[in-house]
Amino acid sequence: MSDINTVSQQSVQEWYLAASKPRQETRAIENLHNQGITAFAPTIFVEKLYAGKKRVIEEALFPGYVFISLSPKDGLWHKVRSTRGIRDWVRFSSIPAKLPLNLVQEFIEKQNNDQQEVVKRCFNPGDCISIMSGPFRGLKGIYEASSGEERSLILIEFLGKVNRLKLENNQFIVE
Repeated sequence: MSDINTVSQQSVQEWYLAASKPRQETRAIENLHNQGITAFAPTIFVEKLYAGKKRVIEEALFPGYVFISLSPKDGLWHKVRSTRGIRDWVRFSSIPAKLPLNLVQEFIEKQNNDQQEVVKRCFNPGDCISIMSGPFRGLKGIYEASSGEERSLILIEFLGKVNRLKLENNQFIVE
């Protein structure tokens, strides 16, 4: 999604956080690079189920956000907000959110590593799962089946009997 070699060779500047338009991190980075602004959005490889087939795709680790390297005295600040793909700066009390340099460097190093892990979001019937969010958080269950691309059927023991729940895939993890 970004030119990591350019990012890692950049002189030491501050890293700031900008909000991108939905699913436009790549577009924003490309447009920022065209203006001479260093930008980066960490990505991960995710195994997803599309039309009944497992596929590995690259997606943003932080959807909707782009890391931008600028000097506090740089004259390019105004260009960022008008860049295609960017919504605005992420701010706290009207001050743009600054990211720790070591954190960004760690993401860059992991991105440069050719052996990135594939995050599995496909599940097999019978997998033991832990519910991580929602009213059933903390309960354990068994993955039963997919219910579309975003939801799954989960079996949990609750109130003395086995119950079938339909949960979003991001609400649970495989143990």
